[in-house]
Amino acid sequence: MALTPVADRLSAVDDENLTRLGFRADDRRDVLLTIRRALGDPAVLARVQLVADQLITQIGVFDGKAEPFAVPDGFDDLDLEVLDKEWGVGILPLLALLATADDVAAYHARRGIDPAISQASLSDLGQQAWVHRRTVGGFGLHTYGWMRIAWSGALYWLGRLQFNLTRYQDEWVVSTHIPESGPLTPDACADSFRRARSFFAEHFPEYPTSRFHCDSWLLDPQLVEVLGPESNMVRFQQLWQLDGRQRDGDGDAIFFVFRRRGDVDLDTLPQDTSLQRAIVSKIKSGVHWHVCAGTFDQDRFAG
Repeated sequence: MALTPVADRLSAVDDENLTRLGFRADDRRDVLLTIRRALGDPAVLARVQLVADQLITQIGVFDGKAEPFAVPDGFDDLDLEVLDKEWGVGILPLLALLATADDVAAYHARRGIDPAISQASLSDLGQQAWVHRRTVGGFGLHTYGWMRIAWSGALYWLGRLQFNLTRYQDEWVVSTHIPESGPLTPDACADSFRRARSFFAEHFPEYPTSRFHCDSWLLDPQLVEVLGPESNMVRFQQLWQLDGRQRDGDGDAIFFVFRRRGDVDLDTLPQDTSLQRAIVSKIKSGVHWHVCAGTFDQDRFAG
C-alpha cells in the first residue's frame, strides 16, 4: 500500500521542519525551491512516490540488501543519471527521504526512543546536504546510500558519535561512525560509548550485542606516525583491535580531510595542518592510506 501522497507530504514541508532535520539556511532555501518545482512535475512526483514507498518497507530492516534509490524496471522514462543532471545529484532521493521522515520518527517512538535522540538522528539528513555543498559547491545529496541506514531505523546520534546496528563476523554489533561535529576528545567518545551500550540494550533487546565495531581510514596505524600518540584521533584509533583486513583508503582520507571526491589534483589541496600534509605526501610517495576494521568489547565502557 502506498503511503500518503508525497505531493501532500512535500507541500507541508516548511522552514521549521527543515531546521529540525538539520538543514542550514542555504540548503533550506534550495529544498523549498526544489519542492515547488517538483510539485509541478507529475512524472518526477511519481518517481519520488515510488522511492518513498520502498523506503517505508525497509524501516526496521537493518541488514536489508535492497537499494531503494535504484531506478526500477518499468520506469525507463526517468533515468537516474538524467535526473541528476537536470535536478542535481541525489535530489529526488532527498525528496523521498523528506517525505518519509515522519515515518522513521514514528518507528523511533514505537521503540520508546527519546524524541530528542530521534530528532538528532534524523538531522543527519541536513548534515549530509551540508557535506554535499562543501564537497561539490552546490545543493544535493551524494551520500543518499548512507542515509538508507538512518532511515532503516538502525542509526542513532548519541553525543559525539553515531552508531548503528549491523551484522559483522556473523553477529550483531554496534557500528561506530564519526560525524564532523567537533573535537574527538576521549571524554566525549567515552560518553557516547556508554550511552550507546545502554541505548541499544534497552531499545533493541532482540538484537543482543557485545562488541562495538568501526570501519574507517581513521583506524589506519600510519596515523600515529603523523599525529603522535596523544592526539585525539590516535587515541580513538587505539581503542580498536584490528581484524587484519584492509582496503584502499586514499579516497576516504581525501574526502574526510579535504571534502573532495573523484580524481583530485593533489597539488590543489590545502597544506595547512600536519594531517593534510601527511595525507598528500604519503600518496605522492606511493604509500597508500587504508580503511581498516576493528572491534572492542562494550564492557570497556560499562556503567
